Amino acid sequence: MSENTNESRGDQSDEEEEEGNPVKEMFLLAALYLPLGFFLWFSFGSALMWFPSKLAEWALTGLYPELFERVVQFGYQLEIQTAIRMERMVEGRVALLNNDVNPMIYAWGMALLFGLIMATPMRARIRAVQLLVAYLVISVVTAWGVFWQTWTDLAFRIGPEAAAAVAQAGPSPTLIALCYQLGYLMLPAVVPLATWILMNRPFLERVAFNRHR
Repeated sequence: MSENTNESRGDQSDEEEEEGNPVKEMFLLAALYLPLGFFLWFSFGSALMWFPSKLAEWALTGLYPELFERVVQFGYQLEIQTAIRMERMVEGRVALLNNDVNPMIYAWGMALLFGLIMATPMRARIRAVQLLVAYLVISVVTAWGVFWQTWTDLAFRIGPEAAAAVAQAGPSPTLIALCYQLGYLMLPAVVPLATWILMNRPFLERVAFNRHR
């Protein structure tokens, strides 16, 4: 009996090796898609950053209209135009503070999700829907990063005029530092993987169930 059991287990392990690990194969395929994803992400960065820039502008000007006037996009770069007056004069006129932010440092999850979604077996329509959902989710993450980097620059990096304006009408320094670290270190890395897992939970459960039957 034991010999037959060992033989059957050996046959099953041989069959699993022949069939391969679908999750492992999928991640290898995703790694092949990643260079294409980063190429598209960088090549179309200006278009991809339009929606995150609008989200950041709505948040900044909507919540703090006395401090922020607009967010202007130049390529994929953003210029945050504020109503904070600087002490120095420019061409005989009072200068208002502008701050430059690169939103792409918060948006690399778009390329990562592109690779994972393209490598996951699914129908074309579902793939298109997942790509759209991925773009919207990472756009929110990017807008969060831009929003809190703007406050961090004003409160800690630019100068006394900006710091005084933040102290008078902005969030507390502790909240700014906490949300900035969350948006810089945690969200860009965690949200893409969590989004992919949630969208493809049935596939992952099916693969795990088949391998542990």
